[in-house]
Amino acid sequence: MKIKYKRIILYITGVFFVLYAILLLLNYLHYAFPVEGVSMQPVLWTGYLVFVQPTTISQLVPNSSIIVYYNSFYKELVIHMVIKKIDNYAVIVKGVNTITNPFPDLNYSSGMPLLVTQNMIIGKVIFWVPYLGYILLFPYDYIIVILFVISVIINSFNE
Repeated sequence: MKIKYKRIILYITGVFFVLYAILLLLNYLHYAFPVEGVSMQPVLWTGYLVFVQPTTISQLVPNSSIIVYYNSFYKELVIHMVIKKIDNYAVIVKGVNTITNPFPDLNYSSGMPLLVTQNMIIGKVIFWVPYLGYILLFPYDYIIVILFVISVIINSFNE
């Protein structure tokens, strides 16, 4: 009975780490990103994992397409909805939460709406999975807890 319990823990741990490795790889290759923050609520919530595909500005639809783009001012990736297209040159984006994001994303040097150009766009969101993004968000905040759990599991197999 004790061996079955250890084997089950080992399998569950193995599945978790394989899933984590796959998600890290998808994140590294820019195909999957965890949602963090409230700007896209109620469409996307913290902990959702969004999957993206490369896109062009001509393929984006205002008030429908959600994109991931690189914001050079904050030096981070942002997930927001396209609200306006400017020819096929750029788009203006905004979070869907009207309380936290009443205005489009701004260019902080001019105070005007930020023009998201093709070279800033990582991809268009094609689908999302609730809660799966926590796997990628969790370790960055709680790395000590994870290391402790791993050491306890390894120690339990040595007894």
